Amino acid sequence: MRRLRYLLPGRLLPCALLLLAFLCAGAYLAIRIPQALAPMAIGERLFSLGTALFVAVRAPAERRVPRLLLLLLLPWSGAVICLFLRAPKPFERADAPPEGGMFGAIASLAGKDGAAGHARDVHFFRTGGEMRASLLRDLSEAKREILLIYYIVARGAFFDGVLSLLEQKARAGVRVRLFYDDFGCAATLPRNFARTLRKRGIEAAVFRPLKPLPLSELNRRDHRKLTLIDGEIAYLGGINLSDEYIGKLIRFGHWKDTAVRVTGAPVARLAGKEAPSGGSVPCVLFSDRAENRERAGEEIFLRLLASAEREVLITTPYLVPTERLLAALGSAARAGVSVRIMIPHIPDKKSVFVLTRSYARELEKAGVCVREYTAGFLHSKVFVADGEHAVVGSYNLDGRSLGLQAENAAYFGGGSPAREIAEDFAALWETGSPVKKAGGAEKIAAFLLRLVAPLL
Repeated sequence: MRRLRYLLPGRLLPCALLLLAFLCAGAYLAIRIPQALAPMAIGERLFSLGTALFVAVRAPAERRVPRLLLLLLLPWSGAVICLFLRAPKPFERADAPPEGGMFGAIASLAGKDGAAGHARDVHFFRTGGEMRASLLRDLSEAKREILLIYYIVARGAFFDGVLSLLEQKARAGVRVRLFYDDFGCAATLPRNFARTLRKRGIEAAVFRPLKPLPLSELNRRDHRKLTLIDGEIAYLGGINLSDEYIGKLIRFGHWKDTAVRVTGAPVARLAGKEAPSGGSVPCVLFSDRAENRERAGEEIFLRLLASAEREVLITTPYLVPTERLLAALGSAARAGVSVRIMIPHIPDKKSVFVLTRSYARELEKAGVCVREYTAGFLHSKVFVADGEHAVVGSYNLDGRSLGLQAENAAYFGGGSPAREIAEDFAALWETGSPVKKAGGAEKIAAFLLRLVAPLL
């Protein structure tokens, strides 16, 4: 007891005073915080409301629901994120179309990034293996310059063969450039791969690196597939420099893909060179930059749909169309045009596959016929109207390709390439299977996924 009385003034008294101070501070905060929270809550809601009105007025129709949902779930931070999503730059139209008719209209829609003219030769590849053999042959004969732009590059039989030729050509004095997307190659190439290529004489760079990009730019990838050789030969389509595209790596059953080889005036113009005379196939090589607000791809597809009189044939791995394209597909079918679409049967991304089937069923109600490529994964991206007009390129029929990513494609008029592509489609169609009816769980998943469809 004596020791306890000795310790009480020296040790317990300061602790008691400290506890009393905490209690007083707690009582003060308990009174003041609710008084401060009310104006803060009002300010937060006014800020979120103002942002919601801005989104409702300025955001494209297909992106309003995801952003408003973000505001609903995260009123304060969601509003900040929405305000940091910068508006893309306006699209630059071409000064004047080279000719009238559909060719001239497509050339005008392609804008200043397009290259129009009459191609001397067009070769359509029904598989990645066919395209690979031709590409390696042309690369081995390159004399001045080689440019490659690809979304995915992966070490393996395909790219290693290409890389060996690129190194040989670089040593021989040919200018060789290779650009690839950072996100597309994040899991397939080492981080310092571009530096390694530069040491081997190849001018290499990463498109849209992940780390320095602001939040608003992370979703704008470079999805193009393009090879330019000597300003005379162009390869483009859906095929990346990876083994699954040529059937050497089996991931989702048989991988069906397509590409085209083009020579002549449009290729020279795309390379910034003087266009040669000759050529008989009306051709427009066009692309969309990720920064553009108005984009050529969707406008060209809409023009082809509006002009079709007999049939429209489409292959796409992802069918998540914008509101405009969805309405145009349904309108064409209701007007008596035979609209047929092929989609994959085996998915590579299950969430997008659920959405693809959901939109396929909706389009079927409007009269569109949809079948699935039963043998595996359909990555081909073609669009044919009336057997006379065709587009082959990197565009998927989804909001990401049509509104966010950099894409490229080739339009062909005059019939010959379009008829060959239509024949390939007919062979696919005969082996396809109907889209299955959705179960209860799939209907719920599709409903929820549609709320964020533009982000997938």
